This record gives sequence, structure tokens and C-alpha cells, in this order.
Amino acid sequence: MTTSPQIAIVHVDSIPEELFSEFVRTISTERLKLDIKSREDGGIYAGLEWLIPTAVFIYIGKSYFDGFLKEMGKDHYNLLKAGFQSLREKLLGPAAPQIAVVSSAGKTTPNQPYSLVYSIMAEGNGSLRFKLLIQREVSECEYDEMLCAFIGFLEAYHSHAAEAEFAANLEAPRASGGIVLLAFNLETKVLEVIDPIPQRLRNDV
Repeated sequence: MTTSPQIAIVHVDSIPEELFSEFVRTISTERLKLDIKSREDGGIYAGLEWLIPTAVFIYIGKSYFDGFLKEMGKDHYNLLKAGFQSLREKLLGPAAPQIAVVSSAGKTTPNQPYSLVYSIMAEGNGSLRFKLLIQREVSECEYDEMLCAFIGFLEAYHSHAAEAEFAANLEAPRASGGIVLLAFNLETKVLEVIDPIPQRLRNDV
């Protein structure tokens, strides 16, 4: 992704590209560099399930915030949120595709709180990336709050205005490969850094 789509859709090949047509129509403009990539289904992934690539993820490049959004302003920010909303109905809850994800330690736990079908990834500075874990069941309102918090954080981060308190939290457990896991707490309405090792796995140690 170094050559630079500002937004990329990456999906396993069992999920048809047509599923993203509304998202693409909603956010597309002449200046936006948008890419769609498929990857093979299946295979065994080493590592923890929250670090395994979800069946679909939307990748937001640094250049979206550094250049594109500054030129286009809040108008495209609203289009991006609307595009993401179109994906909620297709990729979360009962409508979500049935995807079997297998890790090197065996099948992942079906009762874990975050979707293994859909997530949002964003490029940080250097090799750092942020992965937004999305709860498997969220209302339209909750999902909108989540998007506002995550995109708002990314805007602040890329403008070097991230709040000191949250920036300090980035020193919390960080995954190998430079991925920081984030999730929106639906009760406190705050974006939080998530330990890549779920508590249930720690309890088993």
C-alpha cells in the first residue's frame, strides 16, 4: 500500500466485490485514490485472533488525512461515514458472512466480542498502524459514535494534535508488527487501547 491508495478495501475472495458497490459509490470522487484488493480464503494464521486479518478490512492511508481531507474538507468526512454505515448492514450482526477463521492454536472462539469479519485499519507514522476492532452487534447510532471517535482520533493524530492523555495510552501493550488495537467502549463512549491478549486467554495461562 505504499504507492498509495488513500482508501483501500481488502477482502477474501469468497466475498464478492459487489458487496462494496454502495460504499464505493458513496465515497468516490475524482481526486480520491481508491483500491479494491482480494486475497485468498483459508489458510492457518499464526498469532492471536484479534491480530488475524479480518475477512474484510478498510484501510485508510496517511495521505487521506495529510492531503486529501485538507483539500476536500468535512464534506468528504461525511461521505466516508455514510459509506461506512452502508457496510454495517452487510458485515455485522445476522447479515454478516459466515467466515471460518483458524489460528495456529485452533479455531477461534465464537463468543469473543469483536468481529472477525470486518475491521478498519489506518496508517500511522512510520510502520505504525491502528486497527479498530468492531463489536459484532452494534446499533446504527453506536456505530456512528464509533466512527466519529476513530476518525476524529486519526485527524488529531495526523495533525499532531492528539490529546496527551490518549497518546500516553499508546504505550500500552502493542502488537508485534506495529499494530495498535483500538476499540470504542460502548458504555463510556471512549476510544480505548486493547491488549492483544484477551483476558480469557490470560486466565488460561
